[in-house]
Amino acid sequence: MTRSPIINSIKLWLRNMKKRRSSRLALYFLGLMLGLGMFSGILATDQPLFASYKGNWWFPALTNVWDKTRIEIVTDDSTGAKETLQFDIVNWKTTELDFVIWAPIPWSPDKSDPLNRDYSGPFSKQFSKLPSGEIVESHWFHRHHFGTDQLGNDVLSGIIHGASISIQIGLLSAFIAGFIGLLLGALSGYFGDDRLRLSRASLIFSIPGLFVGYFWAFQVRSYALTDAMKDGFLSITLQIFWSIVLMFIVVACFFFIGRFFSRLKWLGKTIVIPFDNVIQRITEVFISMPRLLVILTIAAVFREKSVAMVITIIGITHWTSIARFTRAEMLRVRDLEYVEAARALGFPWYRIVLRHALPGVIGPAMIEIIFLISGSILIESSLSFLGIGVPDDIVTWGSILNAGRMQIDAWWMVVFPGIFIFFTILSLNIFGDSIRKQR
Repeated sequence: MTRSPIINSIKLWLRNMKKRRSSRLALYFLGLMLGLGMFSGILATDQPLFASYKGNWWFPALTNVWDKTRIEIVTDDSTGAKETLQFDIVNWKTTELDFVIWAPIPWSPDKSDPLNRDYSGPFSKQFSKLPSGEIVESHWFHRHHFGTDQLGNDVLSGIIHGASISIQIGLLSAFIAGFIGLLLGALSGYFGDDRLRLSRASLIFSIPGLFVGYFWAFQVRSYALTDAMKDGFLSITLQIFWSIVLMFIVVACFFFIGRFFSRLKWLGKTIVIPFDNVIQRITEVFISMPRLLVILTIAAVFREKSVAMVITIIGITHWTSIARFTRAEMLRVRDLEYVEAARALGFPWYRIVLRHALPGVIGPAMIEIIFLISGSILIESSLSFLGIGVPDDIVTWGSILNAGRMQIDAWWMVVFPGIFIFFTILSLNIFGDSIRKQR
């Protein structure tokens, strides 16, 4: 039985990965970061994984995933007194629990510890408050192992939750840039300057269709996209995908309206569109602009900071390299025999591009997308460091660095997030380089 070329390529890549120790370590570290990002809500939280209190059993950390403001009314069997507990407000550490299982890091990034505020270092003496009200030196498990910031927020918990934000920004911005780059690069290389012929009506109606589609898919749905970002990675991914689908539906509707008007004599005249030349000029404009300055300018225009804004800014300003790689490969593939055969059989252009030509050119672009993920994480850290990235209530690696620069003596607020940023970027680059050498 003949195996698929994709399966054979993956097996060969895995075999080469095993031979290179650096590639294996990079893959393990990326897996660790992915795990921290996916399960940050139960790995680092001040809410117990399991708690028993006056005959009641709860799983507060797991409940927090879908119901952050859950309220339970507890009745004391001996006195009959009722007590109201709201999971996100109650201080579990000072509650006399019958039995408790804490998270590996029993601190949340947005819950301050008043007893260890004003930059408590990893090796400094730290204090805890017992349920009886007595203040004692912290047990090893309840220490802030990476120190605290000025308000007493745990740095290690912030780094773990920051991994989740960094992964979301890196993957989603790379998805947006990759989609734009692959689409424009593939169409630019396939059609060139002499293969795209449209009627005047289709061209006239398609141009406003692009603006209307963008406005309806992204501007009108901006609140839905922002709310989806709060719900998690899967939710925002689906919402962005749906926005892209809506935009294409609108453009397609305008295009088919144009085809209807093509029956008129003047509007029906066919013209050749120098599509490749147009896309290359647009690409050159984006390349010539200083990206960091453009990002800072766009971020300054928006009054309200959000993760969705950062993702969109990075995505729409970093597609050019992907488009150029895809175009170069498409120029080579479009004249191969199997593409010519598909064209001779009368297949529509979109089927030839998507099913026949694009799978053969996507490899180099995927390598560039992986490098873009690392670049996106670095850009987000830079924006948060400058204080114009994500909202202030969201902890990221860059925001921890930004808080650390205000206190030079708090070295742990610069060293620890810097180490995680460095090794994440390095691992992604090694991972992308290993795929490049596979080709």
